[in-house]
Amino acid sequence: MRSGATGDGGVSRTVHQLLGQLAPAYLERFGPAMPQRHRQVLRKLLSCRTPAMGGELFQCPDCADFDYRYHSCNDRHCPLCGQTDADDWLQRQRVRLLLPVPYFLVTFTVPEELRNLIRSHQQITLDLLFAASAQALQDLAANPRRLDAQLGMLGVLHTWSRTLIYHPHIHYLVPGGGLSPDGRRWVPAKKFLLHHRALGDRCRNVFKARLAREQPALFQQVPAKVWRWHWNVGCQAAGSGENALRYLARYVFKSATGNKSVLLRPDGRVRWDYRDSKTGQPAAITLDPLVWMGRFLQHVLPRGFARVRTFGWLHPAAKVRANRVRALLGENPVLTPAEQAAWQPPLTSQVEPTPDQPPSEPCGPLCPRCHQKMRRVGSWRPGQAMPWPKKPP
Repeated sequence: MRSGATGDGGVSRTVHQLLGQLAPAYLERFGPAMPQRHRQVLRKLLSCRTPAMGGELFQCPDCADFDYRYHSCNDRHCPLCGQTDADDWLQRQRVRLLLPVPYFLVTFTVPEELRNLIRSHQQITLDLLFAASAQALQDLAANPRRLDAQLGMLGVLHTWSRTLIYHPHIHYLVPGGGLSPDGRRWVPAKKFLLHHRALGDRCRNVFKARLAREQPALFQQVPAKVWRWHWNVGCQAAGSGENALRYLARYVFKSATGNKSVLLRPDGRVRWDYRDSKTGQPAAITLDPLVWMGRFLQHVLPRGFARVRTFGWLHPAAKVRANRVRALLGENPVLTPAEQAAWQPPLTSQVEPTPDQPPSEPCGPLCPRCHQKMRRVGSWRPGQAMPWPKKPP
């Protein structure tokens, strides 16, 4: 069986490989009608880890063989990029966010009839969805008959379902409790955080009021029944918060999917494998290749849009309140490097390298022939001519 082939006659492709294979036909058919942002992102994704992105040239000190390493595009929609950034982000959030309290994962979704409007006006409507859902949480938590406290929240926007359809929703990871109005007490949550139905109704009402006031033309496009329906909110216990945070971290620096394998069937259709959210069992759908690519591209966000946001005492501007919460829970404060240096200056007895110590060698790849560490002998940036040794790349 040839590489990439499967037992049923199909050909396995990674998501990135399939995007590159389908891009010419997709651009020929939909190019003039594509949003400019989609064309920009697709161009970056197809250039990722190719000579067009620039790179570095390495040479083996023993056999003089050459090797290339091309740069990544680092676009947040790229299935190849973002894993290192996600790992770093997860580690920072563990230190800053995870406290010795139970956590809850609260998910706000919108009715299906509102999705097309949101997809067509993402900057306005997704900003509003963040604002309305965060306000709903804080309003109910501040009610003296409920929690009577201010929450700290981490919100992460997802716009996709497991079958890649457009399904905007926001996950909030919320510590189970809040800071009292006077800022002197930690108020723990009971068995549950807040009632999900009240959260949905409050989010709907805030979204409706602000959309009517700030965007009356868009408000007129919303079917009236959307404002009569209950908006779904899921609220589930998340234990220590570690697993929920790890799940959210997977999609902070990429959209819709990682670089998973996709089956291109003999009839030319794409088989997309996923896990059914209701049964937990593996499932699959088959799509026309250009439909699959359209489903992928519809999750491209506006330039500069913040997919991850913090609220309440977890907001960067509320650092004093966050450290007060940590003190009330018996945790050490989170300090900046400058604050850390001021409180704990470096010891003068630390061993410093001697002047005659040779500088460390730059980290390079191993030679594929003799397995020695290679040296970097050249580099180029996007748009520059790449170094060209005797052996072509």
